[in-house]
Amino acid sequence: MNMSKLFRSPRTALAVAAVACLALAGCTQSPAAHDERLTKATGIARVIVACSKDLWNETKPDGKNISNGPENSVKATVSAVSTGPRADRGLVEVTMTGMNLVAYLKELDANAHSSSWSGTPGNAAASRQVYDAIAPAIDRTKAATSPDDPAPEIVIDDTIPEKV
Repeated sequence: MNMSKLFRSPRTALAVAAVACLALAGCTQSPAAHDERLTKATGIARVIVACSKDLWNETKPDGKNISNGPENSVKATVSAVSTGPRADRGLVEVTMTGMNLVAYLKELDANAHSSSWSGTPGNAAASRQVYDAIAPAIDRTKAATSPDDPAPEIVIDDTIPEKV
């Protein structure tokens, strides 16, 4: 088929191609309530995500999938868990604000829930694990009742039973 007959002007063909590329490049299959979850996360002053150092390193944001550009990258404080029952499990505590959590969730969503058109990122399983742990915690978050309310802590540390 002659494409020049299908599109009467080169500008029309270019516009159609541009729209198709944009539609395919940014497609994700976000979970239900994703937008509401992002809105709710903006109200969290501080959140702590405890997970293995390897899981954080695999999913920590690089800013590539954050739609608002590199100025919206995630700023977080990472420290090893050194006391308590989790001290010898290789966990880190990642502390961030709610706005940084929003940027992190956007990147996790893009990696974990990509469409079949855009391919599957190498860290899709890890991103899905973290997103699926953080999402219900945000959904359960209630407004602070006093300045002494602790920051929400989300622990991602599945345990394998010794005997199956």
